[in-house]
Amino acid sequence: MRKMNSLDFSEFFGFYPFRRSWGSRLRPHFSFSYSGVTFHVDSSKGRAGEINLITHAHTDHYGQRNVRNRFALASVETAKILEACCGEFAGRTFEVGRTIAIKTAEGCVRVRTYPTHHMHGSSAFFFDNGLLITGDVKDYRSLPKCRVLVTEATYGSSCHVFRDEIDRLMCVERGSILGAYPIGKAQRAAEILGNAGYEVRVEGKGRVVCETLGIEVCERGDVVITSPRELGNHSGRKYVLTAQNFYRYPRIVLSDHLDYEGILRMIEHCDPEHVLFYHGKPGEDLIEEVRGMGYGVSTLDSLDVV
Repeated sequence: MRKMNSLDFSEFFGFYPFRRSWGSRLRPHFSFSYSGVTFHVDSSKGRAGEINLITHAHTDHYGQRNVRNRFALASVETAKILEACCGEFAGRTFEVGRTIAIKTAEGCVRVRTYPTHHMHGSSAFFFDNGLLITGDVKDYRSLPKCRVLVTEATYGSSCHVFRDEIDRLMCVERGSILGAYPIGKAQRAAEILGNAGYEVRVEGKGRVVCETLGIEVCERGDVVITSPRELGNHSGRKYVLTAQNFYRYPRIVLSDHLDYEGILRMIEHCDPEHVLFYHGKPGEDLIEEVRGMGYGVSTLDSLDVV
């Protein structure tokens, strides 16, 4: 099955996906037109009346660029995290799991939201034409079946197969220093360790986000969670909580993403007619395997630039 271009998506599925030019570069991720409205997915701010969909609060999904955008759309928890880091959120918020009604010149678009468990507040958007946009995903089991699946491929190569080492994390030596991304990973680790009976100290921005979300942290703890870049400023047993293997410190595998096999299982679960990878690095092995499963598959390079 060949890649689909923007006009193909418009003809077969009723929405027109495209990329925005920005001088000699491209705006992040992609945009699409549907029912008379332009939507921008995890991207920089659009024009007045164009809606920015924010799947979660990580900086590479550009929520911070939309904090003051009254046409931005984010979950309540995502907005809280953005406000803790960037200032008051001016956009529209929703509870994950609810249906959003978006008025258009042609009537009303209904968008159901679903949790993806990537981090607190992360949400998928399911449009009434069968288009499902996931953002980053850790657990796909709540997602619905769809016609077009727009999703991530952070670990989109067959060399990225792993399992979270939750049991190992829950037995970590007291006094350990744990490096974790401050937004998302730090909160997940703090909750796991707190439930396992540890007193946890979280440093920096990670602590601010924990307090914003009501996650209990201590001034003095059995373990310390800090940014990976701050590990060198600490003494003691050190680990990085990650599925990546480029750090010089030993790792405990803890990822907020699906691995390669998980991406394939998600696609089977959602059972789309076509998959569009919009984030991460889908390898040729992933693309060929998805095609071999009987699904159409495209990447952003097949879309029009406008």
